[in-house]
Amino acid sequence: MILFSVRSTLARVLMILGVMLAMFLIAWMALHLSATQLDWVQTARSSTPHFACWRVLLYTLMFAGWAAASRRRPKPEDQQRLKRLGLIGLSSIILVELSRV
Repeated sequence: MILFSVRSTLARVLMILGVMLAMFLIAWMALHLSATQLDWVQTARSSTPHFACWRVLLYTLMFAGWAAASRRRPKPEDQQRLKRLGLIGLSSIILVELSRV
Protein backbone atom coordinates (compact mmCIF):
# COMPACT_ATOMS: atom_id res chain seq x y z
CA MET A 1 0.00 0.00 0.00
CA ILE A 2 1.39 3.40 -1.00
CA LEU A 3 1.31 6.17 1.56
CA PHE A 4 -1.06 9.07 0.93
CA SER A 5 1.76 11.60 0.65
CA VAL A 6 3.57 9.47 -1.94
CA ARG A 7 0.37 9.07 -3.94
CA SER A 8 -0.37 12.81 -3.85
CA THR A 9 3.22 13.62 -4.82
CA LEU A 10 3.05 11.15 -7.68
CA ALA A 11 -0.25 12.64 -8.83
CA ARG A 12 1.22 16.16 -8.74
CA VAL A 13 4.28 15.10 -10.72
CA LEU A 14 2.13 13.37 -13.34
CA MET A 15 -0.14 16.39 -13.57
CA ILE A 16 2.82 18.75 -14.02
CA LEU A 17 4.33 16.48 -16.69
CA GLY A 18 0.99 16.32 -18.48
CA VAL A 19 0.70 20.11 -18.51
CA MET A 20 4.26 20.43 -19.78
CA LEU A 21 3.55 17.93 -22.55
CA ALA A 22 0.42 19.85 -23.56
CA MET A 23 2.38 23.13 -23.64
CA PHE A 24 5.10 21.60 -25.80
CA LEU A 25 2.51 20.15 -28.19
CA ILE A 26 0.80 23.53 -28.54
CA ALA A 27 4.14 25.27 -29.13
CA TRP A 28 5.15 22.64 -31.70
CA MET A 29 1.83 23.01 -33.55
CA ALA A 30 2.17 26.81 -33.50
CA LEU A 31 5.63 26.60 -35.07
CA HIS A 32 4.24 24.55 -37.95
CA LEU A 33 1.33 26.84 -38.87
CA SER A 34 1.33 28.19 -42.41
CA ALA A 35 0.63 31.80 -43.36
CA THR A 36 -2.86 30.97 -44.62
CA GLN A 37 -3.77 29.54 -41.24
CA LEU A 38 -2.76 32.82 -39.58
CA ASP A 39 -5.05 35.05 -41.69
CA TRP A 40 -7.68 35.10 -38.93
CA VAL A 41 -5.40 37.35 -36.85
CA GLN A 42 -6.02 40.33 -39.14
CA THR A 43 -9.79 39.94 -38.90
CA ALA A 44 -9.61 39.50 -35.13
CA ARG A 45 -7.80 42.82 -34.72
CA SER A 46 -10.89 44.68 -35.93
CA SER A 47 -12.87 43.48 -32.89
CA THR A 48 -10.21 44.39 -30.33
CA PRO A 49 -12.26 47.07 -28.48
CA HIS A 50 -15.09 44.58 -28.03
CA PHE A 51 -12.74 42.04 -26.47
CA ALA A 52 -11.18 44.74 -24.27
CA CYS A 53 -14.59 45.34 -22.67
CA TRP A 54 -14.98 41.63 -21.98
CA ARG A 55 -11.48 41.44 -20.48
CA VAL A 56 -12.24 44.35 -18.16
CA LEU A 57 -15.47 42.64 -17.10
CA LEU A 58 -13.66 39.35 -16.49
CA TYR A 59 -10.91 41.01 -14.44
CA THR A 60 -13.51 42.92 -12.40
CA LEU A 61 -15.41 39.72 -11.62
CA MET A 62 -12.19 37.95 -10.64
CA PHE A 63 -11.25 40.78 -8.28
CA ALA A 64 -14.76 40.89 -6.79
CA GLY A 65 -14.65 37.15 -6.14
CA TRP A 66 -11.23 37.40 -4.53
CA ALA A 67 -12.37 40.34 -2.36
CA ALA A 68 -15.51 38.47 -1.29
CA ALA A 69 -13.45 35.42 -0.38
CA SER A 70 -11.02 37.51 1.67
CA ARG A 71 -13.90 39.19 3.55
CA ARG A 72 -15.17 35.84 4.84
CA ARG A 73 -12.31 35.79 7.39
CA PRO A 74 -10.88 32.37 6.60
CA LYS A 75 -8.47 30.47 8.83
CA PRO A 76 -4.87 31.79 8.89
CA GLU A 77 -3.51 29.05 6.61
CA ASP A 78 -6.36 29.70 4.17
CA GLN A 79 -5.58 33.42 4.33
CA GLN A 80 -2.03 32.70 3.17
CA ARG A 81 -3.36 30.58 0.30
CA LEU A 82 -5.80 33.33 -0.62
CA LYS A 83 -3.02 35.93 -0.65
CA ARG A 84 -0.86 33.67 -2.83
CA LEU A 85 -3.81 33.07 -5.15
CA GLY A 86 -4.38 36.82 -5.40
CA LEU A 87 -0.73 37.47 -6.20
CA ILE A 88 -0.67 34.70 -8.80
CA GLY A 89 -3.86 36.05 -10.38
CA LEU A 90 -2.61 39.63 -10.42
CA SER A 91 0.74 38.68 -11.91
CA SER A 92 -1.02 36.52 -14.51
CA ILE A 93 -3.22 39.43 -15.54
CA ILE A 94 -0.17 41.71 -15.78
CA LEU A 95 1.72 39.17 -17.88
CA VAL A 96 -1.23 38.64 -20.21
CA GLU A 97 -1.72 42.36 -20.73
CA LEU A 98 1.99 43.01 -21.23
CA SER A 99 2.16 40.23 -23.81
CA ARG A 100 -0.55 41.99 -25.82
CA VAL A 101 1.60 45.10 -26.34
